[in-house]
Amino acid sequence: MVLVRRLTAGDLDVFREIRLRALTDTPENYGSIAAAEREQPDEEWLARLDGDAWFAAFDADRPVGLVAGRARDGSWILYSMWVAPEARGQGLAARLMGEVRAAAEADGAREVWLHVAEDNDRARRLYLRLGFIATGELEPMPNDVGRRRERLYLPVTAGSSK
Repeated sequence: MVLVRRLTAGDLDVFREIRLRALTDTPENYGSIAAAEREQPDEEWLARLDGDAWFAAFDADRPVGLVAGRARDGSWILYSMWVAPEARGQGLAARLMGEVRAAAEADGAREVWLHVAEDNDRARRLYLRLGFIATGELEPMPNDVGRRRERLYLPVTAGSSK
């Protein structure tokens, strides 16, 4: 059985492990690189855990998924979604996204939004299936200006609109 829960400061080592694994597995989908984050001191990792809502999926004690959410101007941004290759196709991304959505709803957010790489068809299909709406707003990827990403959003409160 897979458990999904919010990470705390006590999860520092697990957080670092799974974040670096995500950055190593699919570096093209992130705005950061593993080598740079690996060098960050514990204080920076702890500040991330304290500043944003990080959720992880665990299969037994092994972390197999990660996502983060952050409040921003009445909305929440979902970022750093990752599921380990051996755990894909089991609904973990939907469960992780659901945790961010629940946190956003509890915070009174109008919407949850994210960016997805234009060429990441699997992630794009997932987000659309989960109710996200494509905006057509494109911008260069932070770590590869030759690629673009699109903003998608999901209304989370009654009467919300883009």
